[in-house]
Amino acid sequence: MNNHVTRRNVLQLSLGAAAISLLAACGAKADDASSSNAAKEPVEIKVGYIADYNGAALMAVADQEGYWAKAGLKPKYLPFTNGPLAIQALGTNNVDVVYIGSGALWLPASGKAEIWSVNSVSNADRIIAQPGIKTLAELKGKKVAVPTGTSGDQLFSLALAKEGLSREDFKVTAMEPPAIVAAFAAGQVDGAALWYPLIDSAKKGQPDMVELFSNEDFIDTLTFPSTFVAAPGRAAKDKDLATGFISVVKSANDYRHSNQENTIALTAKFLKLKEEDMAAQASVAKLFTSQELDKLSSDGTIYTWLDGLQQQFKKDEKITEISDPKSFYNSELFVSTPAV
Repeated sequence: MNNHVTRRNVLQLSLGAAAISLLAACGAKADDASSSNAAKEPVEIKVGYIADYNGAALMAVADQEGYWAKAGLKPKYLPFTNGPLAIQALGTNNVDVVYIGSGALWLPASGKAEIWSVNSVSNADRIIAQPGIKTLAELKGKKVAVPTGTSGDQLFSLALAKEGLSREDFKVTAMEPPAIVAAFAAGQVDGAALWYPLIDSAKKGQPDMVELFSNEDFIDTLTFPSTFVAAPGRAAKDKDLATGFISVVKSANDYRHSNQENTIALTAKFLKLKEEDMAAQASVAKLFTSQELDKLSSDGTIYTWLDGLQQQFKKDEKITEISDPKSFYNSELFVSTPAV
C-alpha cells in the first residue's frame, strides 16, 4: 500500500513538474512574441490634407477605425490651403503624402509628384460673381480673384474658352483661397474662381452671389479627380510606406462609401466644424468603392482622365508637353495593394 502511494505521489510530482515546465515554456514564447511586437514601433507617416470633406474624410475614418495601426503606421497630419502648396512641401521632406484637387494635377504631370491613390471625383469648383452679374462677359474689365494652379484656376480657363474670352479681358488677381473669401465677402473683387466649402463662407458676406460655372458644365469632356500624391519616385524607394498608406486609404474609402452619414460626422469632428457643413460638401463629391477604383485603374479609365486634364493643362500653358500618365500614376501598385 505504501509502495503504491509512493509511486502515485512520484507520478503526480513528475506530471506536475512537466506541466509547470510546459507552462513556463509557453509563457516564455508568449513573452518573446509580446516583446517582439512591442519592439516593432509603428512608422510615422506625415500626411497633408485640406480642411474640407474631400480632403479630410479618409483621415477621419482611418483614425476612428484604427486602420493606421493595422497597417503599422502612425499619422502626423499637416493642413494645407491648396494643392500646389502641399506639393511644394513634398520637396522639403516635411510631409510624405498629400491630398490635392484636380487643378493641381499639372504638377504630377510635370514630374513634381506621383499619384498613390485616387480619392474621388469633384464637382465642388465654381466661378462666382457679385449679385447682379449674370454672365462671365459681364465681368470683363473687372477684378477677378484666382488661386493660381488650383482646380478653381482650371475651371476659370475652361469657362474662358467656352465663352471665347481670355484672361486679358479681366483684371485677374492671384490670391490665396482664404484671402479670396474675405475679399469677395467684402465686395473688394467682382468675381472669383473658388470651390466649396469656401464658397459657403463667401456667401455669408454676399448671400445673393451668382454661380456662373461649375465642373458639371464640362463633365462630358473632362473628369476632375482628387488624389493623394507623394514625391516622385517615393513609392519605389519606400514601397512599404506606399502600400501601407494605400491599404489604409482603401479601407477608409470603402467605409466612407458605405457609411456616408457616419463619415460626415467623423469628418466634422476631425475638422472641428459643423456636420451640416460637411453634409453640403459631401454632396459635391462622386465616390467609388475601392473595387471600382481598381477596375478604373486596370482598364485605363483613370489614365484617360489624366490625359484629358493634361490636354487642358497644355492649353493653359501649365505644362509644355503631355506625359504618359503611367509615368506619374502606377495603377499596378494601387490595384495589387489590398485593404488592411
